[in-house]
Amino acid sequence: MTARSQQNVGENGPGLKPSRGALLFWFCFALSALVVIRGIFAGVANFPPQPWQTSIGVMNKILPGLEAMGNPPASPALVRIAMLGDSTVDFYPKNQKIPDRIEAALQESAPAPPDIQITNLAFLGLGPTAYYFLADRIAAQKPDLVIWQVSLTHASERWRRSLLRPQLAGWTAPARIPSALTLPLDAIGLTVDELLFYSLIVQTGQAERWQDWLINLSRVDKARGALDAWLGNSPKGGPEKNFAALSALIRLTNLSGHPERPDRYNDLGEIDHFGSVLEGIGPEHPTLRFIAAAVGVFSEAGIPTLVYLNPINLEHLDAVGVLDKSAMERSVDAYRSSVIDSGGLFLDYHDIFPDSHFTDMAGHFRHDDEIQTQTQLAKKIAGFISENKLLGPDRPTREEKN
Repeated sequence: MTARSQQNVGENGPGLKPSRGALLFWFCFALSALVVIRGIFAGVANFPPQPWQTSIGVMNKILPGLEAMGNPPASPALVRIAMLGDSTVDFYPKNQKIPDRIEAALQESAPAPPDIQITNLAFLGLGPTAYYFLADRIAAQKPDLVIWQVSLTHASERWRRSLLRPQLAGWTAPARIPSALTLPLDAIGLTVDELLFYSLIVQTGQAERWQDWLINLSRVDKARGALDAWLGNSPKGGPEKNFAALSALIRLTNLSGHPERPDRYNDLGEIDHFGSVLEGIGPEHPTLRFIAAAVGVFSEAGIPTLVYLNPINLEHLDAVGVLDKSAMERSVDAYRSSVIDSGGLFLDYHDIFPDSHFTDMAGHFRHDDEIQTQTQLAKKIAGFISENKLLGPDRPTREEKN
């Protein structure tokens, strides 16, 4: 082989440096792809995002709440409480949410009540796994008390499939990741590589950009759906037209109650809503392991944690024939042991309200001039706090926690 041919092999041979022409081609290709993507995003800017594709948007509420709770208190005597939970905590009008009602009840509970500030960190669909990922950030703000609403529905397969927002794993404290890897991440549709990737995005300060991309991708999806609908209205439209909407309607019809009670699930709907809880679960259940781990984080930080089991429509479960009381008690006991064994306090309120106190299939509470269910529940929680002096002078001071 001549020196010239050896030089050619050295410059362009397999596995070696590409030519300048190839580098220029790939640079132009990448630049063109970026321009096309930006053009698509600009073209769909008027489409609203799909809410399930922007699940990290919840942090737009949580992070400011954490920042506010971490600000120096105006008074050394100020008692700060973090309230965690899902929409059954936060679903109600302004000043009528459960944190508002607890704060008011605590202020009325003693001749000289403490100065209390409750930070509402509850949000639609936030359950045990989400709060496990956020637990270290909450604990870092050193609240005097954590009140956490959990529900028997949180253990259902349906909840784990659709409402857990696994992207929130990105906000896990880096030092917590080894412990997180021992939990059943697969039960919430999260893989190890996703956990590490999401965490890298957040730790490098790219969470806002990540959310923008998710929103733009959801708009693209919305635009694609509109295009599909337009094509479906053409003479060439196939039998797939409106199939997804029709399937969803049929599913809802199959799960909803009788015509006289459209705001309640039938037996199939309740089985889907509660899942294996109706058969009885143990502390090894994935949801309960996340509850125990999150309570453990707060306990390690010396923060008292009061976990209450949310009221459910037990009367309706019995009426549609899916209630096995002994199985339900096993599930409740599993929740209780998961909390207590991890250092928390547990209140069981799952059976305190009749059917008339619930307003819809999801178990939100009735709140009208006749019945203010969330107020009744808040007074019970505040009563327990006062009776057990959880906010009394014997509680750990802020200096001791530091």
